[in-house]
Amino acid sequence: MRLSLAALTSLLLFILLTLPVALGLPISGDSELLRAVIGLRNEALTFAIGLLTFVSSAVVTGVMMAAFTLLAWRRRRKLGAFWAALAYAGSVVSNIVLRVIVGRLPPDVEAIPNLLPEIHLSFHRFAYPSGHAGTALITFLSLATLVWPHPKWRWLALSLACLVILSVGVGRFYLGVHWPSDVLGGYWLAGFWFCLGLMIKRRYNL
Repeated sequence: MRLSLAALTSLLLFILLTLPVALGLPISGDSELLRAVIGLRNEALTFAIGLLTFVSSAVVTGVMMAAFTLLAWRRRRKLGAFWAALAYAGSVVSNIVLRVIVGRLPPDVEAIPNLLPEIHLSFHRFAYPSGHAGTALITFLSLATLVWPHPKWRWLALSLACLVILSVGVGRFYLGVHWPSDVLGGYWLAGFWFCLGLMIKRRYNL
């Protein structure tokens, strides 16, 4: 019940944010937060965020999710082992489709190039919702579930996952490639899919 409620809440919040973005309406606090974070730029922070950007890219997170799914399958050999992969795939596909439909452009600020090479496709010219924010959320929360059965370490794992997810999100508008609301939309969309994945996981008692 709680997972269903969390999934519905994430979806509703995403819809409520997407409607004004799609209509081209200004989002309260977007510009102010963007410029405040950009004002913090320095070499050390840019290097750290560059590494986090690479780690949360589709290729790297895709490899991590494939390894996660293979491990889960080898341990249980049940269809539910694919819960995280399904959540990841659903999030990525819906993210791409919505980017093209909404067609929001990145902020008109000086963007910092990626520290490490990434694949760039045509839909990347659109900003909403943030793909990195979404893939980071699903990937690192999924990895945290590996530790969840161990009470001694579960909160540490969850805290570290949330720290990475938050840092990746802030890094997107620190680099000048997304609005803060793009990141928020990426979180809520991925949160919806992650909750659906957990429902599959629970259904198969994994």
